[in-house]
Amino acid sequence: MKRLRPSKPVQEDKNDLGFGSRLSQQQHSRMMNRDGTFNVDRDGMSFVKTMSIYHWLLTMSWTRFFVLTAVFYFVINFLFAFGYYFCGGDALNGTESTTFTNHFWNCFFFSVETFATIGYGALNPRNAAANWLMTIEAFAGLVGAALVTGLLFARFARPNAKILYSRNAVIAPFKNGKALMVRIINQRSSQLINIEAQIIFSWMQEKEGRRVRQYHSLPLDRQKVTFFPLHWTIVHEIDEKSPLHNSNTQFLRESETEMFVLITATDETYSQTVHSRSSYRYDEIVWDAKFKDIFEKSSRGKAMGVNMNRIHDYEHLSGE
Repeated sequence: MKRLRPSKPVQEDKNDLGFGSRLSQQQHSRMMNRDGTFNVDRDGMSFVKTMSIYHWLLTMSWTRFFVLTAVFYFVINFLFAFGYYFCGGDALNGTESTTFTNHFWNCFFFSVETFATIGYGALNPRNAAANWLMTIEAFAGLVGAALVTGLLFARFARPNAKILYSRNAVIAPFKNGKALMVRIINQRSSQLINIEAQIIFSWMQEKEGRRVRQYHSLPLDRQKVTFFPLHWTIVHEIDEKSPLHNSNTQFLRESETEMFVLITATDETYSQTVHSRSSYRYDEIVWDAKFKDIFEKSSRGKAMGVNMNRIHDYEHLSGE
């Protein structure tokens, strides 16, 4: 009986950014989304074990956070209102309700006063059950207010970069040849200093009988800028050492090219390091084009101005 030899594993590329050889062998799949999230599913564990509630509450949008806080506030007060209601008709002093609806709403608004430690004095607990429930709710309100206050402070104090990337990367004339260019701009009025950029170029290549993704860190014309008051066009000169040398649109498409842009900076307000990342696939790289000028004369007496709405604009050199 002929013994089958196990297939030789493909060696991992040391420049693979941590994706690993298995993920690097996947074809027709984007590895990183434009917003910087990774295009990976993680299964095999329960939702409770994988979910970090604190991280989720910190990173969700402000709209969702306030909606969730409001829902939590009303739900817990409705639950305590039902509790006071079932404590009996004599649970609260100051109620003259004769119907279920009136009595329930009295219980609800008494719960709001207790939970928020308002206590106008018109309503107060009468029997033992209502007093014990009031004690529990006062403690819950104290803990809830502390948690929400802490989350609000953490959300305001958490530094993060909000960098806008041009919708496309372009291959444009540069010096005596061509260069790959990506344009970025800081969307916030806060200042970023000591900004460093890195571009990792990846493509599929035949290796040991398999198509495996290769990675190459592209040297940049300028890898670091001290200040970032305007926009920054990140430039990689395409010379003989560049993996883009003698390439074209067909090569990028057939090799399923994906390019990762990594930004590291210091937020001057918080004096902390912030990160941002994005990626461009082969169909998001435009050949023989250049970015349009976004500088404009400031109308408010400033030295210079930029129109952020034009950061994505480019023009074909052929005039198309």
